[in-house]
Amino acid sequence: MGVVISDNLSRDKMAKFLNKVVNKQRNNEKAYQLLLKADALRVKNYFWEAISEYLNALEYDNKNIEIYIGLGLAYKQIGYAKSAINAFNKAKKFNAFNKELYFEAGCCYCIDFMFSKAIKEFKNALKICPDFPEAKFNLALSYELNNQNSMAVKEYKKMIRENPHHLKSYNNLGSLYMKLDFYKPAIGIFSELLRLNPDFARVYLGIAICFDKVKEKSKALRYYRKYLKYNPNSENLAYILERIEELKKDRALPKKCHLMLVS
Repeated sequence: MGVVISDNLSRDKMAKFLNKVVNKQRNNEKAYQLLLKADALRVKNYFWEAISEYLNALEYDNKNIEIYIGLGLAYKQIGYAKSAINAFNKAKKFNAFNKELYFEAGCCYCIDFMFSKAIKEFKNALKICPDFPEAKFNLALSYELNNQNSMAVKEYKKMIRENPHHLKSYNNLGSLYMKLDFYKPAIGIFSELLRLNPDFARVYLGIAICFDKVKEKSKALRYYRKYLKYNPNSENLAYILERIEELKKDRALPKKCHLMLVS
């Protein structure tokens, strides 16, 4: 006697499968609509509202990389660095070769004063894309903030060598040299920066202080005056005017210049 096999089981399996497909499509569509709304809110700087919509979107689709990226960016904007990093790390699971995810995570680690971890993230971004200027600059800055000054100098120099018009690298390197009391190298870097951008007011003050430190009075006087020409309302105005008068009268230079380079 032959065995009769009902095809009801096959029909039930097919029905369940189709039902899952339809529900998934509906969930994905709902998640997409919430994602669009969240992105629009974020662009308009409504970050808390955007975060709420991103989280709602994840309820429908927790495998959408764009939702995690948007969520991370929104958290970053309100200073919730740890939450942002968590979102970017989840996004990495869906695309481990997206340089921006490592870059953004690195920026968030900097916000959270975790510079060693920031360095690691920027290095990972550069492994994926060696020609990533923002990551190169932030790597140098992270070294500096982490008090790895020799590495910071090396990276700033490398950045300048590869991109001779990257003004921020000149400015940061010159300022770092000043912090390390390397005044003559700082003068050289600042002078090159002024050649590229003569209107960079802050640099005139940097050069003035450096010349003051190495006791080249006439040059210091000249650059203090140039700085005031570009920035007559400086917050250090009173101190600069006092120092100019001292230099004009050819007084003995103080052992320590009381001026600091300000933004």
